[in-house]
Amino acid sequence: MRTHLTRPAILAASLVAAGALLAVPGTATAAVPASDAPSSTATASGHGLKNFQQRHGLAATGVVDGATAKALGKASDAELHQTFRTAADLGPEELANARTVIGVGKGAGIPEQGQVIALMTAMQESKFVNYLSPVDHDSLGIFQQRPSTGWGTPEQITDVPTSSKSFYGVADFGSNPGLIQIAGWETMPPGDVCQAVQVSAFPDAYAQWEGFARDLLAQESPTVPPIP
Repeated sequence: MRTHLTRPAILAASLVAAGALLAVPGTATAAVPASDAPSSTATASGHGLKNFQQRHGLAATGVVDGATAKALGKASDAELHQTFRTAADLGPEELANARTVIGVGKGAGIPEQGQVIALMTAMQESKFVNYLSPVDHDSLGIFQQRPSTGWGTPEQITDVPTSSKSFYGVADFGSNPGLIQIAGWETMPPGDVCQAVQVSAFPDAYAQWEGFARDLLAQESPTVPPIP
């Protein structure tokens, strides 16, 4: 098994129990902006999170902190889909990370279908939160990649552009096949491709985010430049 991945409930519960550090505004993070130009949703990002926080009696900051992660971990799939409907529902740091995934895909010449698959994966694994400390086993970053299973060093995994390259299979390090190493990925169901790269304990969980990922790409891609 190349990596051990969990549903959002297990991710968040493990996060709170372990006191893991989140990469949120105001904390150190290796992520870089995907574009100097503001996204179409930049001024409204965190809308869904704020509503979720209000429903759960939390400070409506629109930022994913430990308390919000714990609440998200207890939420049903139905509530998660109610919370995350558009790009504007992601927090500002998470939206920036999603834009980085898109930019790296463009820079590597990955077709839009591959970018959708990467967005689906990160949405399922982390909601684009860049976990700087382990959540489940030694899983880190937005793709919940594990240093112990060949995905790179913790520093590489928690650098969003670098971890995105690893997922796409265009990084110059690591021992795991990424997207473009999966034979026939272009014609496979997107959720199956996510699972082929990630080898998750919950193989059917990725498909639920396909619509969100396609809408996210369509909305954000026009203002995201390629990231080499």
